[in-house]
Amino acid sequence: MKRGTIMRVVNNFSNLNLNNAQWWNNVSANRGQTLFGSGNNALGQNMATTSPAFRNSVSQLGNSSDAMVQSLNRMRGVGRNVTSPFHATRPAAENADVLSIRSFDANRLRSINLSDISVEVNQVAKAQRNEGAALNSTARATASGFSAGVNRIAITVGDRQFNIDFNVSANDTNRDVQQRIAAAINGRSDIGVSASITLDTAAGTSALILQSSETGVANEGQPNFTVTNVLGNAVAAAGIGEITQQAQNAEFRVNRGSAEGTLQTSRSNDVNLGFGMAARLTGSGTTQLAMGRDELAKINAFRDMVNSFNGLMRAARDAGRGSALERELNELTQSFGTELQRIGISLNQDGTMRIDEARMNQAAENGGLERFGTRDGTSFISRLSRTAEGVSRNPAAFVDAGNASTNLLNSGFNFSPMQMSRMSRVSNVGMMFNTLR
Repeated sequence: MKRGTIMRVVNNFSNLNLNNAQWWNNVSANRGQTLFGSGNNALGQNMATTSPAFRNSVSQLGNSSDAMVQSLNRMRGVGRNVTSPFHATRPAAENADVLSIRSFDANRLRSINLSDISVEVNQVAKAQRNEGAALNSTARATASGFSAGVNRIAITVGDRQFNIDFNVSANDTNRDVQQRIAAAINGRSDIGVSASITLDTAAGTSALILQSSETGVANEGQPNFTVTNVLGNAVAAAGIGEITQQAQNAEFRVNRGSAEGTLQTSRSNDVNLGFGMAARLTGSGTTQLAMGRDELAKINAFRDMVNSFNGLMRAARDAGRGSALERELNELTQSFGTELQRIGISLNQDGTMRIDEARMNQAAENGGLERFGTRDGTSFISRLSRTAEGVSRNPAAFVDAGNASTNLLNSGFNFSPMQMSRMSRVSNVGMMFNTLR
């Protein structure tokens, strides 16, 4: 077959729009005519109804490669109004013991000088806490004052009373009863009070603790909840009737320059600082705000890259049956294995990636993520991007690459004898696909 004839077939074949996963829905009888000449209007319909396995493989490869391209473009800052995470900044508190910035609106921050903003936290919000007595964990409960048999305590929240029932047997230890009370309280999600047990293994004691599920004062001048006996003497025996930490609201000011801000209160420690910033208060004190590097953006970018890579690797393995694409991805990651491990990315036996969160957080703190994105790993990112872009342009070329022509001709296309004759003049349909890349 002459080269010119092959190229005409290839060029005509490109009209089938194999560039994305929607090809199967977009193909038409007219496009079939373009490839094989007039009188073959059924060809496009045949292509649109080819074998589900082949069609699904192309769709999965197209979708996964698109996702990989988009992830790497975001990482590299490619696209309109896209900032690479390696150059991203975010507001931060100079004193992290006072607060942390949870979210921000970069557009609103452009209108202010962040160094003029300081936050003064008078107190953080706290939940009511009733910490019980430290009892000998293995001592008999009845010897510590618990009544044998059915017990009932009442937890009153506002104008609602919730009854908690439990049993105490003669052989129960203090810890047995504490655990039973805690389980009964935690089994009621409507109370707004949670229970836990603290252990002092050295002293051999345990204490039952009740605490409001939310911080802040529910009703000014009143406790968030009270605990009383109805049947038995469990409240006194466990020591949970007294408040050991009063509920309180958070109090803070947002100052701008020399102007002192208005005192604000909040039942929660998650507060709005204004200027598009949301923060979590962590302690009392004053802190200045400043712009710093956005390490979280870097971590999220690598998480996104790993997820997208794993999707592409699985699609390549499912579609390729040991394809060149799968081998290429394996060779690429193995050649950069040391650099990837430094930033907390390891390789699984199946060629996919996994993240060591502790190591990646450490790499973010010591600048390792930034070095990878701007120096150590730029070749890896570029090569992976080129590979993904090639697959995205023509996913069908990577489906069963070892025998692409057989796959296409035997996967559900009802070619006429004339069509089969013309197809047989090209020994490998995969060659046509690859020529289009």
